[in-house]
Amino acid sequence: MSRALPISPEETRLSVPHLALPFPERRSPHWAYAERAVLRWARGTGLAADERALDRLASHAWGHCAAVSTPRASRDRLSLMACWLAWLGVLDDTAETYCSRAVFAKAVTGVRTVLATGSAPQHHPLVASFTDLYRRTSALGSPAWRGRCAETTAQLLDGLVDEQRVKREGLPSVAKYVEHRRVTGYMPLLYALTEVVLRCEICSTIRKSGAYARLLTTSIDAADFINDIHALRKELAHGETGNLVIVLAHEQGLTLEQALQETASRIQRAVEDFQAAEQDLHSELMARPLPVRDWQAVLTMVDSMHDWIAGLPAYYRTSGRYRSP
Repeated sequence: MSRALPISPEETRLSVPHLALPFPERRSPHWAYAERAVLRWARGTGLAADERALDRLASHAWGHCAAVSTPRASRDRLSLMACWLAWLGVLDDTAETYCSRAVFAKAVTGVRTVLATGSAPQHHPLVASFTDLYRRTSALGSPAWRGRCAETTAQLLDGLVDEQRVKREGLPSVAKYVEHRRVTGYMPLLYALTEVVLRCEICSTIRKSGAYARLLTTSIDAADFINDIHALRKELAHGETGNLVIVLAHEQGLTLEQALQETASRIQRAVEDFQAAEQDLHSELMARPLPVRDWQAVLTMVDSMHDWIAGLPAYYRTSGRYRSP
């Protein structure tokens, strides 16, 4: 069985490598409104149980995250995305905290009940807040989108549960980590939500395209690896090992500084592969008749992938979630 990498206190002060990303950073002018909307919603649904929890949520700046990842969303839909990001952040914290495994298990059961029946007992704050978000968002999407969103959410829950088992067994290989991260890194669900927030549902014809599948995979990898770089110090401070930098250091015998640089190189390669897939998708779509509406949807979604990749580093540099261990 693999063992966790031993970490010295000095290694929690590692610097974040500079990432030369080819896409511009953009931010919605509605970011402050979205910040306030998250706090009102969290208080109303019980996701933030007291003032301390509310202050902590405010420091995470989920409205800012929504503003840089979906900057072209309307004010109300931007706020909806911000609430989803806050919910996922709390879910992630609950999944990672050893003392809250029972709370996490109850949350997973409740959310699965909501997905199956549309409702669940409201006493669990994660379930109550999810129920509110899921109902509001489902009303905005098509029946096909609702089916995909429910399936993606269920896959995320399965992945998070399995991730706890993997962590107990020790560090996985780099290949296994990357494969699993594509499920547990939240991006598949966030991309599904982006389709609703930006009114750009992707038709099945495009979804079946090999180039579009590569776009999804490469952009998800880039976003996940960017998160791993920026979350490293926080995760080291809390004894977390689910991070590409740590897995690379363990498997390849690297120092954490060397593993950070290797992760930055992998981000660069993922972005280059994404750009190649973007060109391939354009060529595929030019070779077939496609309604204008579907053309516009895919252009909007691909542009949003640019925003997710470029916007996340800007968010991580300012959020209290990543600046403070």
